[in-house]
This record gives sequence, structure tokens and C-alpha cells, in this order.
Amino acid sequence: MVVRSSCALLVGLLVLQLAGSVRADSPKIQVYEEVEKGFSIGLQTGVAYDFNPPVDTPGLGILGGLELGYDLTWVFRVKAGFLTEHYSATSQARSGSEVTADFQGRLVWGGASLSLLATQRFYAYAQAGVGYLATSPKRIGDMDVGGKDDVAILVGGGLEYYPQLRHFSFAIETNVSILPLRGDVSIAVFPVVRYTFGLGEVRIVKPSKDRDQDGVEDKLDKCPDTWGSEAQDGCPEPDTDGDGIIDRDDNCPEEPGPASNRGCPIEPDTDNDGLPDKLDRCPKVPGPKETEGCPDRDADGVYDHIDKCPDEPGKPEHDGCPSKAHVKVKVGSKAIQLREKIHFEFGKAIIKKKSYAILDQVAATLVQYSEIKKLQVEGHTDSKGPSKYNQRLSQRRAQAVVDYLVNKGTDKNRLAAKGFGEDNPIASNKTNKGRGTNRRVEMIILEREE
Repeated sequence: MVVRSSCALLVGLLVLQLAGSVRADSPKIQVYEEVEKGFSIGLQTGVAYDFNPPVDTPGLGILGGLELGYDLTWVFRVKAGFLTEHYSATSQARSGSEVTADFQGRLVWGGASLSLLATQRFYAYAQAGVGYLATSPKRIGDMDVGGKDDVAILVGGGLEYYPQLRHFSFAIETNVSILPLRGDVSIAVFPVVRYTFGLGEVRIVKPSKDRDQDGVEDKLDKCPDTWGSEAQDGCPEPDTDGDGIIDRDDNCPEEPGPASNRGCPIEPDTDNDGLPDKLDRCPKVPGPKETEGCPDRDADGVYDHIDKCPDEPGKPEHDGCPSKAHVKVKVGSKAIQLREKIHFEFGKAIIKKKSYAILDQVAATLVQYSEIKKLQVEGHTDSKGPSKYNQRLSQRRAQAVVDYLVNKGTDKNRLAAKGFGEDNPIASNKTNKGRGTNRRVEMIILEREE
């Protein structure tokens, strides 16, 4: 039962392999000597091994045979033949004596082979077929020797070699013979010498005269080792910018760019608002194309980055504020003047929300006045508390203002923070009013482009 299951499995695998091969593209054949296609005759000789012999110790069998074939295509061959196998064996008779139990098998078969791989001189192929096996003698005295006659299912493959000799080829083949009625399997390995009668049809593939395979013969090809078009005499069409898109298909032949953009470079769009940076007046903040890529929250026509009142509709002459009174920042020759104090939480460097508006106006002012290259934010305190503590607190508060402006888009290289503590009072520290005046932030212009 195990043997028959194995037989069925082998047959199934071969059928699947051949079916897949037939569907695949025909192998590429490159033969540099003449190879015949037509009728062939082959001589076979080799050895066989029987896995379930009718006698005890048959050993290896010696085989010989004759094969006839016909090439339907360059890769598909039908063939048939006659094969005889001889086994020298000994067995023990019922009397206990050892007797010679030689037997022979004669197989008539037909089948086909399909080339799976072809190179300059070699063909590798799979093959399958069916036949009828007759054995003799059946019995010697009271012993079974040759076994039953049976149908044979053949599966296998081989490797064929084409030498310099025309007509001749040499192959080595391996076949598995499946005998379903006997429940037997044997394997045979044998060389084959073939002679092919070409019948006038010869396969000759010589080295190409078009080395780069561009359709322009080498003798006419100005670039015989580089693929090119016929219009360019076999040379590649020019690609000035080296982006892989030939100039005639490149909308920007002197600037490299991807094929998706017809060879033109993709303009950077830092804020991803659909407007290239070179056309975007606010390249780091997304905004609609109608406002040149800049946001304008209050829709007053003054873009947020220069609008000193970005959440209140205003007039351009008031820097986007409803009136001049709303403008809390003024640029002088030496400083940016603040018309309102910047408030911090008590004893801390945390800016109160009510001071965000004036700092937003400072950020907008720095956008408007790009000629201000360096602005120093100075922190000052009153005289209450230790001097060193006041100095550190003023430095931290000045730095908090710088950080706020940077977060609003100001280049950090245009800003500097410096704390003076209680060293530079502008009013008396003896009164509450004076101390409130001394607690301040000033903005000094250190560098300005004329």
C-alpha cells in the first residue's frame, strides 16, 4: 500500500511540473554550433535497482536499449523505445540449496521530454511515459523469479550535451519505473548516445552582430556597446541634466527632476500649503494662495505675521489694529518702545497671558523691520530681595521673552537676553510706584542695517 501511494505521489508531482513548464515561456536557446532538429536514434546502456524484487538478492540490473525520437519543437520531443534489463540473482530452494535465479525484463515504452533549461551546449529536461514490462522466466522449479508482467509508468529527467560533432549528442538520464500491479518501484541511471537526422532543418545561433541589442548593427552603430535609438545612430539620446529623462521628454532639460514632474525639480513647500516657498510670503506658516500663503485670521488684509492685532479687524495704517491706540509697540532709533508692561507671575519667569498680545505685536514688528539684525531683551527688577537672586530672576525673565518671540517665528540669532537685576533703576525703590516702574522689560536695538 505504501509503495502504491508513493507511486501516485511521484506521478502527481511530475504532472504538475510539466504543466507549469508548458505554461512558462520557452527557454532561451543559445547554440553556437549547428544542432539538428528532426528524427533521432539513441543507444542506451546503464544500471537499474529494483526496490521490491521478486527474488531475494537480485543486486544491480544491467540494461540496454534503443530509443527513437522526433523533435516537435526545439524544446519538446516525443520518443519511444525498447529496453531490456538483466538481473543476476540467487535464491534458496525449498530443499535448502542455493540456486541461480537470473531473470530478464523487456520494456516497450513511449513518452515525451520537455526542455526546462537550455544554454550554449546543454539541455536539461524532464520526461515521462508509459510502457509494458514482460519478464522471464516466471518460475524456476518451485520458485517465483521474474514476477508478473505489468504496466510501467516512467518519470525522470536528463541532461544532454552537444559537442562539436554535428548530428551527435550525449545525455545522462535517470528514470523511475512504477509498476502498480506488482507494487514495485525501480530506478535506472544510463547514458544515451543520440544521432539526429536533421531532414534539412538546422538550428544555428551565432554571436550577435548587434552587441548592445538596440536594433542598430554594429557596423552602423556609433555607440556599439551602449543601447541607443536608430535616430541617434545607435547612441543614447542626450540627457543634459542627468536625471534619467531624455531632453526631448524633459520639460526642464537643464535642471534635474523626477519623471512624475516631467523632469522638472519639485519646488520646496516647507509649510505644505500648496504654494512653493519661492512664491510664499510666509513659507513656514500654512496659508491660502489668495493671501500669498500667509494666514490672516481677522481677514482685514493685514497678514498675521505683521498684524499687531491679528484677532481684531483693523486698518493697514494702524498695522492691522482698529485704531492707533491699539498699537502698543513703536520702533525708535535705538529701541523698540513698549507702551504696556510685560507681566510675570510673582517671583517667577512665567509670562502672564495678558501680556501675550503685546509680545505678538513685537514679533510682528520684527517681521516688518527686517533691518533690525540684533535686538537685546533686557530684564530689570526692583531692589527687594538679595541682589544675586534679583539678577538671576531678571535674566530668566529676559530669556522667557526671547523664547516666546522665537516660538512666534523670530530667528533666534536676531535676539539676545540679558538680566541686569536691580542695577539700573529708573525710579525710586522706596515707593511701591517706583518699584513697579523698575520691574520692567526693555528692548534695545544693538545692530541695525541702514
